[in-house]
Amino acid sequence: MLKPVRVIDPHRLPSIALVGVGGTGGYVLQQLARLLYGLKEQGTSTPDVLLIDGDIVEEKNLLRQYFLPQDVGKNKASVLAERYARAYGLSISAYPHYLTRETSLVDLAIRNGSVVVACVDNGSTRRILHEKLSQLNHVVYIDSGNSAVTLPEHPEHLDRYQLAHLKNSGWEGQVVVGVRHQGQTVLPFPGEVFPDLMEEDQLPTEVSCGDGSVSNPQRLMTNLMAATTVMMLLHTLLADGTILHHRTFFEARRGWMRSDAAVEQMLEVSV
Repeated sequence: MLKPVRVIDPHRLPSIALVGVGGTGGYVLQQLARLLYGLKEQGTSTPDVLLIDGDIVEEKNLLRQYFLPQDVGKNKASVLAERYARAYGLSISAYPHYLTRETSLVDLAIRNGSVVVACVDNGSTRRILHEKLSQLNHVVYIDSGNSAVTLPEHPEHLDRYQLAHLKNSGWEGQVVVGVRHQGQTVLPFPGEVFPDLMEEDQLPTEVSCGDGSVSNPQRLMTNLMAATTVMMLLHTLLADGTILHHRTFFEARRGWMRSDAAVEQMLEVSV
């Protein structure tokens, strides 16, 4: 039986920051809002939620993200913050910009004791988060990542081997949680567990409109499974301030999942 490790006081959780509210992030937000609404209805205080994303809703996003036709052309974080705050009566706000090295944690209201959830698809943003969150004495940092569909250079001329590779790509992913407590890293940050997550690439702010998307397409079921894995962590954090898993690997096509216990990777702490 997994031993839970207490890493925060859920009654003193100041904020939850969700970085990236497209595919996976949008699904996380939907379930998080419902969870916080349930806690609020029970008389439990709930943390402020900040959505961080500089992206604009496009028509192609309507296929697998929680947006409506009337949202096209608007900022993703602003649209979802207004929608869920109004629907559930929660404190949800938006920072409608991409993270850069100049972004201040103070401006984002990310401070000691916060929980930060990253649902981004580029290494440069992850590196920025890693460097900035490492400056805090106490923070829980959850990172969700998944593979994208591998598109051939000439998709109109696929042989059977390329078709098989296409069908088998984009199903894998992982969720990693890191913890800093009293100025020390007691559970390794995602970028320390998987350094390749922080490989330098173009920030979203550095990609021109003509260059198109920063990443290849992602699968709906993979995003959903990643979001469910994130919510397993957030549920126990909000319920009693504990975590059970340090990292979870999954494969959405086969419904496969494996987790490593947090207690085996960290010094036990009490708050």
